[in-house]
Amino acid sequence: MPQAPPKVIIVLPTYNERENISRIVPALFALGLPDFQLLVVDDNSPDGTGKLVDELAASAAYAGRLQALHRARKQGLGPAYIEGFKRALALGADLVIQMDADLSHQPKYIPQLLARAGDSDIVIGSRYARGGSVDESWGPLRKLLSWWANRLYTPGILRLPIRDTTGGFRVYRRGCLIGLDLDKIEANGYVFMVELAYVAHRLGYSIAEIPIHFPDRQHGRSKMSPRVAGEAALRVWQILWRHRGLTPADRRQKPYAEQP
Repeated sequence: MPQAPPKVIIVLPTYNERENISRIVPALFALGLPDFQLLVVDDNSPDGTGKLVDELAASAAYAGRLQALHRARKQGLGPAYIEGFKRALALGADLVIQMDADLSHQPKYIPQLLARAGDSDIVIGSRYARGGSVDESWGPLRKLLSWWANRLYTPGILRLPIRDTTGGFRVYRRGCLIGLDLDKIEANGYVFMVELAYVAHRLGYSIAEIPIHFPDRQHGRSKMSPRVAGEAALRVWQILWRHRGLTPADRRQKPYAEQP
């Protein structure tokens, strides 16, 4: 008998992304992925993002394949992803994709990410892998800071063998997400991606990268700021101190409690 395709669930955190949700949901379903669901984790967006997702989920086009996980308030990117990952695992996901809702992570790369997940525990859509690129409108200083953070600063401190340490366009295999022990991940904001990558590396999981082009968001405002970037740089040292002793023997074996 032919092997059934893996169940794929995309986890999409949102806060005031109503305009972008109306664009990215059709784009994701247009990929025609078999056994695919979309889970939007909304932090009670004042612009009604969560309500729009509920309306789309009730439509015939997306019924049973789209749902919103409503959180009471804005609590940060890390907790949103952790709650979304746990819900995806409870729904039976074999592969979990994390991506932004602002279309800077282009859906067209998802088939390539999934294909590479056949032999890798984590696959990163990488701006800095050979062939990757960032938006042409980025100024020289922004390009330099991003390159320095991802290619020199973070991998130099953590000894991470990847080129895009803060990239948030990723695929995780089910066993890897369980083994990482999400209950012990403490980082919030963009450094959350760094902590997940470092813990995965220390635990012996394989990490691959495929090149992507990273355009700027076309709608809404970025959540990144100089303060956020500076805080993330300092927290890299905390991540090193907290997890430096991990080995593959520390992988979590017990599944997470079922989510409602």
